[in-house]
Amino acid sequence: MSQPKFRTTLIEVLRSIPAGKVTTFKLIAEAMGDVRAALAVRNECLKIAAEIPEVPWWRVVSSEEKPLPGGLNKIREEGGLEDLLSERFYTGIHVQPIFKIMAEDQLYLANKLSLVPLEEVEVAAGVDVSYGEDYAVGACVSLNSKLEILEVRLEKFIPQIPYVPTYLAFRELRGMYPPSRLCDLDVIFVDGHGLAHPRRFGEASHLGIILNKPSIGVAKSKLVGKIEGNSIFLDGDLVGVLVNGGYVSPGHLSDVKSSKEISLKFWRDGKQPLPLILAHKYSKEAIREH
Repeated sequence: MSQPKFRTTLIEVLRSIPAGKVTTFKLIAEAMGDVRAALAVRNECLKIAAEIPEVPWWRVVSSEEKPLPGGLNKIREEGGLEDLLSERFYTGIHVQPIFKIMAEDQLYLANKLSLVPLEEVEVAAGVDVSYGEDYAVGACVSLNSKLEILEVRLEKFIPQIPYVPTYLAFRELRGMYPPSRLCDLDVIFVDGHGLAHPRRFGEASHLGIILNKPSIGVAKSKLVGKIEGNSIFLDGDLVGVLVNGGYVSPGHLSDVKSSKEISLKFWRDGKQPLPLILAHKYSKEAIREH
């Protein structure tokens, strides 16, 4: 099984840190393009320590100089304790700024969005991803206007990056796109945000663009914006609405008003439209079966 790109990149960074030197998860995340990836860096270092212990995972610590479990003795053996205690963290990290590149892609593609009223919808699909130990499964489920299931399609895949806020599409599209493009649909609901995203280009927008289909994001929690009544505003612009506890925002080829109306048409119970609830159900079942 090939290693995900994020792990491959991190291993290269770990091996580039000189023996006797110590750096931090935050400094590596900044070099990768977004300090919010620091927790993902730490979690991946823990996995590397357990699975590939010869890679020098112990050369990375928290900003408070706290090593990973078992790392202090390794640091002492290499003579890096002085650097650790004096906070002379190694800063010569050279790595492709993958998260900065992703953000630039989002800003570029956001200019291609079409936020227009979505007219008649007879078939709606929902797409969601569930995670196993080292792989994930994407499920796309389509329903007619009577809320009857028409299709269920699945895709097993290996995520290439860990979860980092605002970059979810780059983690999940490998599992969302293949089953979604095979389903006949008028609109697709995505378990994530659309316009209600710091770069106005969440996962629902990304999937809508590459499918060239109307898309709507329905998330279970807020990512950005200010709530006024049932409306979600970002920098003064209306980007979404609250519907039955879910955060609805247009993705592509839809607008706020029609996103709300179409969501309600396919809503039954819970915080999301029925196509999304079923997509979650089938992706979870696929994980359990494996």
